[in-house]
Amino acid sequence: MKVVVFCLLSFVLSAVAEETAPVTDGEVWNEGVEYYRAGDVTNALRVLRPLMLSKTHGARAAEVVARLEYDRGNQDEAAGAAQIALRAAPEDAKANRNFTRATDGLLAARETKRINDILKAAQGKDPGAMLMDATKEARTLMTEAGGFRTNAPVRAVALADALSKRASAIADTWIPVREVIAQSVTNEEQAATILQQIEQAQAKTKKAAKEFGDLDGNAFASMSDVEHDFTRFLKLTVMPPAAIGEDLVAQSNAWQDVADFNGRKWQQDALDYTRAFRAKFPAWAQTYEQQAQSDTNKPPFTKEAQAKISALATEVEKLQIECCTKALPPNQEKAIELLNEINELLPKDKNGGGQGQQNQQQQQQDQQQQADNNKDQPDQQSDQKQEQDPENPDEDPSEDSQDQQDQPDQEDQEVEATLKKAQERNDEHEAEKKARMRKAPLPPNERDW
Repeated sequence: MKVVVFCLLSFVLSAVAEETAPVTDGEVWNEGVEYYRAGDVTNALRVLRPLMLSKTHGARAAEVVARLEYDRGNQDEAAGAAQIALRAAPEDAKANRNFTRATDGLLAARETKRINDILKAAQGKDPGAMLMDATKEARTLMTEAGGFRTNAPVRAVALADALSKRASAIADTWIPVREVIAQSVTNEEQAATILQQIEQAQAKTKKAAKEFGDLDGNAFASMSDVEHDFTRFLKLTVMPPAAIGEDLVAQSNAWQDVADFNGRKWQQDALDYTRAFRAKFPAWAQTYEQQAQSDTNKPPFTKEAQAKISALATEVEKLQIECCTKALPPNQEKAIELLNEINELLPKDKNGGGQGQQNQQQQQQDQQQQADNNKDQPDQQSDQKQEQDPENPDEDPSEDSQDQQDQPDQEDQEVEATLKKAQERNDEHEAEKKARMRKAPLPPNERDW
């Protein structure tokens, strides 16, 4: 009995030992080859990939993995596997041919994949809004480019790396924007010219990103060129609502005589945005009107409102041309009033469309209030002085001082009338100031770029 039990125990322990024995590289190789011969690429790669690091079977496994990955179109993975096989036998002609084949055109393939990923991520996004955001970022980068190297070395390196990544990000914006601009141009020769200019602008942006990473002092000049490029194409592609927003900013800066930005005159920028608005408004209004018929979230946009906007835009352009050509600008404030009127007439979607412009206008009103109060303060003091000055002919209760002494009741009545008149004047002044505040533009130091 003991002999039987001992034999059974030996058999069980032997079976367990066989199950827990480590699988050799040769056995793994054989399993992978079986999957490969059976056409099961997924399992063949699953088994053979870990084997590429084996000292005995790594080169053979890497060769098979490189072939399978290349056939599947994964050139990056194929090149990595072919490199492992080549390291094991640097003089082997076959390994050299496989590596050359796997790496041929690899950079172009990587770039193609990157562009496809960017275009896929941009699907459903507004290219115009993307270009607007990139333009504002370019302006911010240009501002920061002037001083990042003045920090301590460790801080300067960190800032340079961050600026380089941000510049690279806006360089990628040209990819989806390029596709939209190319489709919007019907003339082939003109389209070719524009595409060439966009490629040049993208190259400049990449150059600026590299200069940031290298802590190169030329980064500021490069970003200056980049900002010009973004702004120029923004003016070509901006839609009417956004054009009015940029127009208001530029016109208000021109009115307040803000220093030029990047060598451009604010007044000329304002004129450019007005012209962009006028060029695109008819087609945009027609498209919006058609969409409003089927979308209840879009308020109606009547022909009367469209005609009034067109007339106002024409008047604004005439005023801005005068402002650009005359030494003493005649009606910059009037142009701002008309632009605000256009902005109010543009339809605002019930689902939030146009809300950003409304918030921007409210922000403009709040932020301009302090500047207006400072401007109006001397006038208020003057009004108060006039109200308290008995010699002011407009407020003199009586021309005959002797009659005032003889008739105290009449004097009280005249004083009461004067105080009432002063209160009315003060109310009118406050109303006028509030009207200016409602139309006042955003101060230059509070710009979003």
